[in-house]
Amino acid sequence: MNGIWSDKEGDVTFSFQERKEEGKEKEYKLVVKEKDGEQQMSGEFEARVVRLGAFEFLDIYPQSSKEGNEFYRAHFTRAHTIARMEISQDSIQMAFLSASWLKAKMKGKSVDTPCVEVDDTLMLTGTTEEVQELVFSHANDDRAFADSVLLEKQWIEKEEQ
Repeated sequence: MNGIWSDKEGDVTFSFQERKEEGKEKEYKLVVKEKDGEQQMSGEFEARVVRLGAFEFLDIYPQSSKEGNEFYRAHFTRAHTIARMEISQDSIQMAFLSASWLKAKMKGKSVDTPCVEVDDTLMLTGTTEEVQELVFSHANDDRAFADSVLLEKQWIEKEEQ
C-alpha cells in the first residue's frame, strides 16, 4: 500500500508511508490532498489496516490541527474514520461507513453501539471491540459502506542514467 494513490480526475490523492517501528505492523502515515478549484488542501493522518473476517478495513485518525492557536487546537475534535477496502496491485477501492445509514440505524434502534451527536455528526464512542463488532456485522452491507472512492496507483518512472 506504500505509495501515492489518486482518483481518476486527480482531485484527491492519498499518500501512504508505512511506519517501520516495532509493533507498528500495517500502520501508515497518510497524507490526503484535495483540490478545490485552484486551491489545494492537505491533512495528515495515522492510518491502520485491520482485517475483520474476510474484509480489510482502513481506520484513519487525524493528526492534531496545526492551524489556529493553542486554545483552538485544544477544541479540535479528532475522530476515527472507517472504510472497507479492496486492495489490488494497482488500485484501492474504499467504501466509507455511511453517516446517513448509521443515523437511520440508530434511530430505528437496530444498532446499539454507543455514540454521541456533535454538530449534527454521529461519533461512535463505544469500545474498540464494540465498534469492530458493528463494522464486522455490516461488512457485507453496501448501504452501510456506500460512500465509495476508487484510487489508482501512481507509478513514478525511474529516470534513466
